[in-house]
Amino acid sequence: MDLSDFLPNDLKKDFASRNLEIGTVLRLAVKDTNPPKIKRFIVVGKTIDGLSLASVYINSNINPKVNWNFELQKLNVPLKSIGNDFLDKNSFVDCSKLVIRNSDEISEIIKNNPKAVKGELKENDLQLILETLRNSETIKGKHKKKFGLLF
Repeated sequence: MDLSDFLPNDLKKDFASRNLEIGTVLRLAVKDTNPPKIKRFIVVGKTIDGLSLASVYINSNINPKVNWNFELQKLNVPLKSIGNDFLDKNSFVDCSKLVIRNSDEISEIIKNNPKAVKGELKENDLQLILETLRNSETIKGKHKKKFGLLF
């Protein structure tokens, strides 16, 4: 048990909704990796209705089996651990694809486990990642538009 276990549900719900913002870093178990594992990821977009979130993974290294060519490798944005308390070591943000998530599901996980929220990106890092996503040719324009990545 921790302190969050004693908070009323309305405070937990408010905390969860405040932490589903663009730039929030979460650490959760995910099933869309091989093998499924606990990963850090960043919320980078939302649908207008707020029902879906777009996210990108933070990886320790660039995986050459997944990012097998130079074009894919340059879509991995370096992220320094210094100044980013949510990182254990220098890492990379994979901007080659968006991972779509159900916001209600993520909100419920945060409500039940506030420690899943690891922090927030600094504005300059967030802007670099968003710009890389906007310029990515591996993400369809309709997805960029749906999640507010295009102006």
